[in-house]
Amino acid sequence: MYLSSNNVKDIDRYCIDELKIPEIILMENAALKVVKNIDEKYKNIIIVCGTGNNGGDGLAVGRHLLCDGKQVEFFVVGTKDKMSSSSNTQYNILTNLNASVNFIESDQDLIKLEDSLKTCDLIIDSIFGIGLSREVTGIYKKVIEKINKVSKYILAVDVPSGLNANTGVILGCCIKANKTVTFIGEKKGFNHTDAKTYLGDVIVEQISVPKFVVEKISKVIKED
Repeated sequence: MYLSSNNVKDIDRYCIDELKIPEIILMENAALKVVKNIDEKYKNIIIVCGTGNNGGDGLAVGRHLLCDGKQVEFFVVGTKDKMSSSSNTQYNILTNLNASVNFIESDQDLIKLEDSLKTCDLIIDSIFGIGLSREVTGIYKKVIEKINKVSKYILAVDVPSGLNANTGVILGCCIKANKTVTFIGEKKGFNHTDAKTYLGDVIVEQISVPKFVVEKISKVIKED
């Protein structure tokens, strides 16, 4: 079953609005499933996040890795005032843990990112999620290009940043992942020939969404 971004949003909305599962719990479940797919050999890790909930997933992943004794450095593309509520919660926890969280807003900030990329053995991409539909430009494009150029191994959270999850079209530029850990089901765009170059190995993980909710959305997909 391939899901559209709207299908996933409907599943999330039902869980949050009808079942009263807090968004932050779904985020925590997603993060734990990503951590499960990270090889123990990786010790020096960089998380590059956006300011939305996909970025929040990445921040939560990094927190668990920190608690497991890994060396983790965080980079957030954008400004703190643009962070979603759940992402901001994850950020506040990290600051209380004295984690290294850097914001990337200018070309000058890219220098520190590049230096860190050269010494890490794993980078986790959580810049953009399934909602991306516009072309990637500006500082975001520069960050993605830098990651692709320097990184040894890249794991993408839910979808490689820059890939349209519905169509599989590359929106200007895209993270070229070695592995993509996606949630609930593969996204429609994953079936596109061009997308396969950027996905790497695709792992589908469940995030404790009740089975009947997924079946409810599956029925809608079949009717469409």
